Amino acid sequence: NAVQTGAVLTVSDAPAWVTGAGSLGSFAAGSSIGTITLTATNSTGMTLQSGSLPGGITLTSGVGSSTLTGTESGATADTTYSFTIRATDAEGQTADRAFTITINLGANNSGQFN
Repeated sequence: NAVQTGAVLTVSDAPAWVTGAGSLGSFAAGSSIGTITLTATNSTGMTLQSGSLPGGITLTSGVGSSTLTGTESGATADTTYSFTIRATDAEGQTADRAFTITINLGANNSGQFN
């Protein structure tokens, strides 16, 4: 991955994920997920590439890491949300990583504590 600018050749590594793929956790419906940090080296920003986040959860992009925060809203059944986050570097190189977040409503016809 090299870019030539005039007589200068610049070599840069594409973003490399530090955060492992897969489940980011299970949370009760209507509860806060706190702050989940996603990290990729050489990343200048992250975007939701595909899939969807639980209602009320937002991705805030940052340099090197981004965060998922918020309070889940809208789930009407136990649901596993699958989504892909794309990390991009200053040269436009990308790396995708797949994640899931599970929202649980609790047992049917029972009380729930958040």
